[in-house]
Amino acid sequence: MSTEQHDADAYGEELARISHHQHEATAARFTVFQALAAVGVGPEQADEMVSRLEAGAVAGAHTWISESSAPHGSEQRFEDGWFAGVRDVASYLLRIADTTAAQRGRAASSALMVAHLRQPAAPAPQPPAQEPAATRDLAT
Repeated sequence: MSTEQHDADAYGEELARISHHQHEATAARFTVFQALAAVGVGPEQADEMVSRLEAGAVAGAHTWISESSAPHGSEQRFEDGWFAGVRDVASYLLRIADTTAAQRGRAASSALMVAHLRQPAAPAPQPPAQEPAATRDLAT
């Protein structure tokens, strides 16, 4: 197997794992919004709470990345590049945390989705009833 094929397979596996985590996060967020609504927390306050939690998770990733270091015994040029990359990723994570903390409207949209899902299904449209043939013959 070539290195390129191995890299593509590994990247595909990473994408699958990320997709799984995103799906799980969406389901958890939906459940949290439902639970908060059930105890009387309004959508605006729920948005603020969940956004802060999510921003905190991104901030935790920022800290983890910021505290990473180049492999022991690396050349100075490699270390310089490593730390430049770490600073770039950390800055990007900070922007994500700031954006996440400011997100609003998800609790209300989750509430609308719950309301929609709880509505009974609309009956299927029925074709117009036809009069029996004998009745039609008598009318003419």
